Amino acid sequence: MTNFTIDITSDPVCPWCYMGKIRLDRAISLYQKVYPGGRHDTFSIVWHAFYLEPDAPAGTPGIPWAERHAQKFGRGDGGDEARARHLREQLAAKGRQHGIEFSFGGKIGSTRDAHRLIALAGRREKERGGDAKDEAGMQDRVVMQLFRDFFEGEADITSRRMLAELGEKVGLGRREGLLAWLEGGEGGDEVDEEARWAREEGQMKGVPRFVVQGKHVIDGAQDEQAFMEAFVKVKEEGEGVEEQSSSSVAALGDNPMAVDSCTPGGSCS
Repeated sequence: MTNFTIDITSDPVCPWCYMGKIRLDRAISLYQKVYPGGRHDTFSIVWHAFYLEPDAPAGTPGIPWAERHAQKFGRGDGGDEARARHLREQLAAKGRQHGIEFSFGGKIGSTRDAHRLIALAGRREKERGGDAKDEAGMQDRVVMQLFRDFFEGEADITSRRMLAELGEKVGLGRREGLLAWLEGGEGGDEVDEEARWAREEGQMKGVPRFVVQGKHVIDGAQDEQAFMEAFVKVKEEGEGVEEQSSSSVAALGDNPMAVDSCTPGGSCS
């Protein structure tokens, strides 16, 4: 039996991160169905922070995602505005292929607090060894609920109250306690450092990035086949988990950023 470890670097306001995770889930399901003995293998997923809006000040109210998108592409003689609308339509069409109904009604801003909540879920999961029913997959549940509430609802990613309510909904803790924890600022330095490392030492040009077993890097929301190929390589080479380092990941970070990805302060293409 093999335990696959998959490290995902993403931002909750990245639509391709949402779709990329669904593609990964489909690949895992397919692998476990068709690869000999695959149904006995397990998958552990760890999420890492990346800031698509690194200059957005923490603690300030978010603005609608569609409005922020228009700010990036809607300046000029109207042609850019048409481009922004076209890109939203493309994302909506892609989303439907993944069972996602993008509303573009969520509010965007600093995702620092969202990443703090994700990291908290990861720490609690790790402390419990991932073997308790209420903790196994907790970090993944938090991230997927963030994606759903932001992209398919009208959640404000900057709202600590919303984040606390989300945490309670997925079983991370009581809303009041989570809100007090968020207001206290704990864990902020850690996610800042993680995001800095990804950008500077990891030389990441955008998200999502998936790292299978610490060395097989998949940039962008690639199709299921890319994940399947990585899984098969792990099995055929009998690889254990390799610790991520700045040198191993940075070497692959020199490649041009893949399509189906989002870039800091830029666009989602």
